[in-house]
Amino acid sequence: MTDLILQILQLTLSLAEEQLKGQSGQSLAIGQILLQIVQKGADAYRLHTGQPLDVSLIQPEAQI
Repeated sequence: MTDLILQILQLTLSLAEEQLKGQSGQSLAIGQILLQIVQKGADAYRLHTGQPLDVSLIQPEAQI
């Protein structure tokens, strides 16, 4: 589990680096990094609960 957390942190740092570059062509790289973070989060959930992530529990935030 610790290894998974470190991987998520590393991806987060990569995302911050891509944001700092500020190049318009980096949007694909940013999207791929975000997807990897979500996948790692689902892996962490599965490791913690022993069950796959129920995507029906993911709801959009309420508008302010």
